[in-house]
Amino acid sequence: MDAILWVFVAFGFLAAFNAGNMITLQIQHYGIYPSVGREHFVAYIRANNAAAVVPTIVPALLLLVSSAILVGHRPHFMSLWQALAALALNLAQLASTAIWQRRLQAEMAETGYDDAKVRLLVSTNWIRSIAFLGQALLATAIVARVLARVAAG
Repeated sequence: MDAILWVFVAFGFLAAFNAGNMITLQIQHYGIYPSVGREHFVAYIRANNAAAVVPTIVPALLLLVSSAILVGHRPHFMSLWQALAALALNLAQLASTAIWQRRLQAEMAETGYDDAKVRLLVSTNWIRSIAFLGQALLATAIVARVLARVAAG
């Protein structure tokens, strides 16, 4: 397999991984913030932020890198608009992270639990969740189209 095909494979895997990861964060993890308790919340959010590097931040950055590479170097079965759409979705989630999620989590790691900040975190995190889901659906559609062509002969 040539290198660019491996980049696409990595993109597909990371798109699916990040989508599942973000939906879990959105529905399960952020949903239990109110149950942590105000007296334990700073320690909890600090531990969460430190623990997020390998399972969340690194895969998201690798997805960004693979999306950017695919804009300039694509396998023959991926169109330019698909590569640009993947990169745009990645940039949307990155912007959401920079504007809201990272800032809010850092603030609460210092000041503690805040109902308004948690509501804003949860509501704006849907941007990231939808962007990651969009990338996973895009990757799945590309693979399904290739498999249909192969099956058709």
